[in-house]
Amino acid sequence: MLESLKCTGMNARLTPEVYELYKEEISAFEESWKQSLHYLETCNFSFIGGIDDNHIPSPYCQYDYSHIIYDYRECREVKDSKSVPAGYKTMLDGGTVPCALMSILDYLCISSIPLEYVGKKLVENGYRTEDNGTLWIAFDKALEQLFGVRTWIQRSVFELCESVTLERPVIALVPAAWLHDFPAMKTRECIIVWRLEEKKAVITTTSAHSAKKVDLYELLKNIKRAWACQRIN
Repeated sequence: MLESLKCTGMNARLTPEVYELYKEEISAFEESWKQSLHYLETCNFSFIGGIDDNHIPSPYCQYDYSHIIYDYRECREVKDSKSVPAGYKTMLDGGTVPCALMSILDYLCISSIPLEYVGKKLVENGYRTEDNGTLWIAFDKALEQLFGVRTWIQRSVFELCESVTLERPVIALVPAAWLHDFPAMKTRECIIVWRLEEKKAVITTTSAHSAKKVDLYELLKNIKRAWACQRIN
């Protein structure tokens, strides 16, 4: 957990003083990541290692969950999508964060937790917002405090590659426009990087049911923020 977030509890809301410290800490990580991107233009590197296909869990595709309300007001399962109250959003509309969290929990064998439970905890603690989706701070706090999964922001492209090769899956936020090759998309989507195969990366997304390979360099260029994950023993 980030130093600024220690002893801040489960809630997403921070005092103004803590929030300023959090912003400063995040800015330092982001600057370090940006500085590392120049190696993609000057170095010729590749990596091999990570989690094999047999241990990569089936992705949670958010499009399968139009029957789970995931709104800043509540999270619950309903009979079908027609039962969702007017004006309420569902996992289909904005469930990329909880779906990614579920894949990590499955991989780490933290099982028997339903998706709506994860969504409910995010809603109850202020991570789901009315206009801005799910706050990214969920990756800094929720996994560790709710489920005992340590997460840490990746400072460089090399740190990310090392984490993956050491079988520590990495959740990353990328533009949906790049991921789906559809420039009109303005949102970001969570992916999980499971394995590196020289200049390719094996990833899962929250909008498909199977893993796929992408160009490693292009992936690294498009990552906005990334967190390695490891179970706390």
